[in-house]
Amino acid sequence: MEKNTLTRQTIRYYWQHAKKYPGSLIGLLLSIPLATLFLTFLPPLIISRMLQRISTAHYAHGHIGTFVPGLTGYAVFSILGGVVMWRIAVYFVWTLEMRVLRDIHREVFDHLLSLSANFHSNRFGGSLVSQTNKLASAYVRVADTTIFELSTLVLSFAFAFAILASQVPWIAVALLVLSLLFMGIAVVATKKVRHLRSIEAAAENKQTGQLADTVTNVMAVKSFAGSLHERKLFHAITDNTMHATHQVMLAAQKRDTIFSMGTTLIGIVALVLSIGDIVLYNAQLGSVFLVITYTGLIGQRLWDFAQHTLRDYNRALGDAQEMIEILAIEPEVKDPLDPEKVRMSHGAIEFRNIDFTHPDSREDNVLFGNLNIQIATGEKIGLVGHSGSGKTTLTRLLLRFNDVDGGEILIDGQNIANISQDDLRRQIAYVPQEPLLFHRSIRENIAYGKPSATKAEIEAAAKKAYADEFIAKLPKQYDTLVGERGVKLSGGQRQRIVIARAILKAAPILVLDEATSALDSESEKLIQGALWELMKGRTAIVIAHRLSTIQKMDRILVLSDGTIVEQGTHAELLKQKGTYAKLWAHQSGGFIEE
Repeated sequence: MEKNTLTRQTIRYYWQHAKKYPGSLIGLLLSIPLATLFLTFLPPLIISRMLQRISTAHYAHGHIGTFVPGLTGYAVFSILGGVVMWRIAVYFVWTLEMRVLRDIHREVFDHLLSLSANFHSNRFGGSLVSQTNKLASAYVRVADTTIFELSTLVLSFAFAFAILASQVPWIAVALLVLSLLFMGIAVVATKKVRHLRSIEAAAENKQTGQLADTVTNVMAVKSFAGSLHERKLFHAITDNTMHATHQVMLAAQKRDTIFSMGTTLIGIVALVLSIGDIVLYNAQLGSVFLVITYTGLIGQRLWDFAQHTLRDYNRALGDAQEMIEILAIEPEVKDPLDPEKVRMSHGAIEFRNIDFTHPDSREDNVLFGNLNIQIATGEKIGLVGHSGSGKTTLTRLLLRFNDVDGGEILIDGQNIANISQDDLRRQIAYVPQEPLLFHRSIRENIAYGKPSATKAEIEAAAKKAYADEFIAKLPKQYDTLVGERGVKLSGGQRQRIVIARAILKAAPILVLDEATSALDSESEKLIQGALWELMKGRTAIVIAHRLSTIQKMDRILVLSDGTIVEQGTHAELLKQKGTYAKLWAHQSGGFIEE
């Protein structure tokens, strides 16, 4: 997407959020102009009039009382502007920003959860966190820059021109023309810096993502002696980031040289015109004071515009653009606009005429073509096949992690695409090959299967998963934090926590994807008993490379390249002496055949 388009989308996105709070916006529209007028422009105007009186001797020497009204006005406007109105403005700024930040974080969080598993598998989690934080912090920078810099610049032009035009109109016009010319040059000169800023932001995001990926997998780095390799990768990335920042610095230095010359020139021109006005046209001293004061003020505002305002806008909009692009991504799997009510309670499953191609595959590389499978209520199905045969993909389609290209999947006769994804997944207890744990307590991780579960229910599920024994030995037992992705627990312990979660959920359908792969033989034997207990009265789909795990299944489906090449019970498949029998022959030496 083009940068200009992204910039417009970013500004529109921020405005859509800000305009939801009109009270704060109206408060800012009233308080900022009054604060600027009272603090910055009326006090110099009062001083100029007092200077004019002094210069023309329209007062009695020694009678300070004639200046009391002016001094009082100066004090009142300074206090109203600097103390009262700006504090009110800051209150509205904070109120608006904290609400918008809350809304942005919520929207991004909800959107990331709505995106498919394919999206997340192709992104660094650390980069997504970084991009989310940058989008939020960029809003603060944009809002502050607009309110405190750009708006005060515009107001300064308006007030200065209005006041000077009534006293020295031709100088007011000259100041306005020079200022607008300066701003035009500043915008053009900043384009290159804006482009380089976006490159710098991308480099920083890549650096953050690499750091997060390495830290997350630090044990793999250590176990494979990969420290030197990772250092080289990260050092190269940091060199790229530094180079991008260096290019920004060079471009900014050139830009700032032009800006400095421009503001200096405006100040010199204003002084020359003021002196000329006094010498040639007998201008009043008070008017000259206003010209010099307002010119200095405008010059400072223009410098801030070139040095800070444009830079802050460029940096903020560049930081925000990656997440703005992500927010524009439509979820691959969507809920229907008007979801049906769930009519699933028994767990009968039918894959009817299923067509599916992996998203990253070629169009002609179809995994499933007109696949049909019927699973009766309470039936226990084992899925067997070499890697890439379609076992896990079949369960992903059932859970709607991906949508089918053709055909339909029915549970109790209801098309799963006609209900919401959350309603569908409430009917399925899923135990993946890799245990998925939050950096929360053991109790919270188990209760994720049923958030309303009581303490007794959680502990009962843990006992059925044979997890209570090792939990009881931990210092904080069920309140023990498991670490990021459960790193504080062993592989077998993590899997038993996940199985306890599935037991607690007690859904009518159970999907086990290598659920015992991380367990030692003794733990596997114990948990298999718990899993069989869990499967009673429920429909179960079990993927297993250890064929002994699925010997007792009601039916075993043997998949090869997305096609069912064999099916039957363990004994029936051995008699066929086909693919399953060959797989069993490779493994049976290590297992006792029942």
